[in-house]
Amino acid sequence: MTTQKTYLITGAGQGLGRSLTLQLAQNPGQLILLDKDLGALNRVYDEITQASDLPAEPNLYPIDLLGANIDHYREFTQTLTTTFGQLDGVFLNAASHPAFTPILHFDMAQWYEVLHTNLNANFHLIQQTLPLLSQGQTPFLVAISDAGIDEHPAYYGAYGVAKAGLEQLMKTTAAEMPNSGIHFYTAKLMPFQSKTRSILFSSEDPTELPSSDQQAKEILRLVLEGLSSEQIIKLN
Repeated sequence: MTTQKTYLITGAGQGLGRSLTLQLAQNPGQLILLDKDLGALNRVYDEITQASDLPAEPNLYPIDLLGANIDHYREFTQTLTTTFGQLDGVFLNAASHPAFTPILHFDMAQWYEVLHTNLNANFHLIQQTLPLLSQGQTPFLVAISDAGIDEHPAYYGAYGVAKAGLEQLMKTTAAEMPNSGIHFYTAKLMPFQSKTRSILFSSEDPTELPSSDQQAKEILRLVLEGLSSEQIIKLN
């Protein structure tokens, strides 16, 4: 059996997804990079392929989770099955967090869009990748969440509702598959540096927060060893 692994990272073009990608790229294997921003994906691709110390092979899959339908997910699964045959890890990192808005004034169309991107799309990705994960080597599924929805729930709107729903979805899936061999994780992350956070918290000094690279390193340290922490919660 090959020791090389195949990992899928959503939102891989920037922020935490990019950090996870570049750290996973330090070992030989296949990386499936999903993002709606093809330009950002291409930059990550070039960064990996042009670096002598990043032996992993990146595979780009540009897709907008907001616009994707069931047929797109089935086509995606067929491509993964035909090309790779298995997955050893999935990081559900892509998310949309447009603004802090009270429920009373939340735009109805934006409500559905945020829920679709942050929750419905992850349901489809989980459902479609579980059979491939079951073929992997010590496989795991990691959903990136946000500790802020528990600590300061006001104004998190559709984003907070979707993240809470994603956490429940992960608990349900883990409970339904106790003998699958798949390790299920929810990463309830504290604040860290990101472009989105700088927009939402413009008065905050980002240098006082951990970087996305530091967060990615901690996530991978635990998940790759099958460990758990207060933030990186192993569900089974």
